[in-house]
Amino acid sequence: MQEWVICKTCGYIMDKRKLKDLCPACGVPAKMFEPYSERISPVRKRILKLDLHPIVVHFAQAFSVTIPLLCGMSLLNLPSIQNQITATITVLGVALPFAVLLSFLAGLLDGKIRFRKVTTPLLKAKIIFGTIMFLLACAIALAAAFHPSVILIMALSAPAVGCATCLGLLGVRLLNSAFPG
Repeated sequence: MQEWVICKTCGYIMDKRKLKDLCPACGVPAKMFEPYSERISPVRKRILKLDLHPIVVHFAQAFSVTIPLLCGMSLLNLPSIQNQITATITVLGVALPFAVLLSFLAGLLDGKIRFRKVTTPLLKAKIIFGTIMFLLACAIALAAAFHPSVILIMALSAPAVGCATCLGLLGVRLLNSAFPG
């Protein structure tokens, strides 16, 4: 049976047999490790190891940051690539609500598996920011598809980037959370 140890300094968890002289994460001596027993079920751990939420979140974040950057480039009025910039804004704008919705659903699943509920204060805040971001993403999609005004899309993108930033910061605060049994 596999024995696990945890670094008392940084929280890095690893197989005891693979432990050398130093913690591979923070470099403290191996004497800083202590025995560790897993507190989540194998099924929950297997689902969490898929990293669905962190993976899909990056699409929504990348789209929400790229759209205003492209809008800024569009304002430079570069004739040789103006059509490509406008087309890319449209494609990303229309895809954004789907990326945000997928991230939102993956976040709900992740929260339910990690914490067994999605009503903790930090998760409630993430749901609020996620809902606002989804509404902004829908507005961006409508603007990109039906009224491709660069100024309007840029104006809608600024708070969307703010929401993405807040969601990321809230997510970081949850990284070191202990899992309920």
